[in-house]
Amino acid sequence: MKNILALILLLVLFTGCEETMPTGVEEVVEFESVVFVVTGKEVTDNTFFVEGTVKNTGNTTFTPTWYMEAQFYTDEAKSLKLGGAVDSFNFSLEKGETTQWSLKYSNSDQNLDNYQDFGVGNFRAYKK
Repeated sequence: MKNILALILLLVLFTGCEETMPTGVEEVVEFESVVFVVTGKEVTDNTFFVEGTVKNTGNTTFTPTWYMEAQFYTDEAKSLKLGGAVDSFNFSLEKGETTQWSLKYSNSDQNLDNYQDFGVGNFRAYKK
């Protein structure tokens, strides 16, 4: 019985630790004036890869550490959401500046290779 409890405790501890914050977190300060452009996307080895640019079109500098996120869907029509991904930036982005970003999404419970026409959307940039 003690071994089972120890195993459950270890599983809870390891599954509760995340390297990045989950997408859709509400306790953040969202940047209002942002333009996201997708410049490429592909599915490789059951993983979605997306890259693009983000431009600060507002009057506020994005100071480190700031984040951008997006949601992934089965198709361009965004009929079924599969999940999301987050990228972080450890440099400032001044008014009018643009930088590159890349996101990847994978899930061992889903065969993403079936969604060659996957969609990506609901972009946002924010600070914790």
